[in-house]
Amino acid sequence: MSFQSARSIDQLTEDARDGAQPVGKLSQLNEQGRMVVTLFRGSNALREGSDMGRIFDQMMLVFQRHARRPLVHHGMSCDCLGADEAVLAQFVRHAARGQREDACLMAMLLVRADVAPLAVSLAEQLGLLIDATLRTDPRAMMGTVKVH
Repeated sequence: MSFQSARSIDQLTEDARDGAQPVGKLSQLNEQGRMVVTLFRGSNALREGSDMGRIFDQMMLVFQRHARRPLVHHGMSCDCLGADEAVLAQFVRHAARGQREDACLMAMLLVRADVAPLAVSLAEQLGLLIDATLRTDPRAMMGTVKVH
């Protein structure tokens, strides 16, 4: 299963672009935040066959089924940071730091209140897994490790 419901900004009408409004630059996020946005933008290299991909897909399935509106992302090579992308990055950050109340409040802006705790639990798992992977080998996450 992979998450395909988020829409790219070029697929939207003028009225539906609120979630894509640039609020910063991708380069302004920490490593974990950049990884969340890269996953959200559809990086198959990070998702396929990994626990990170499985947890991310589960979290996005919750957003897909219970979102207040469809989430929007920028293209993979874009350095803009859209509003939805920024919220997802901060949501995962708060959850992974154990700030469940703040993460739950953020989740309730995006999904129904009754499923927000589930989204927080998945975000916590995702954030902790990203952090552990970055501590182990940060180059492995970026696809820059040369074996031979």
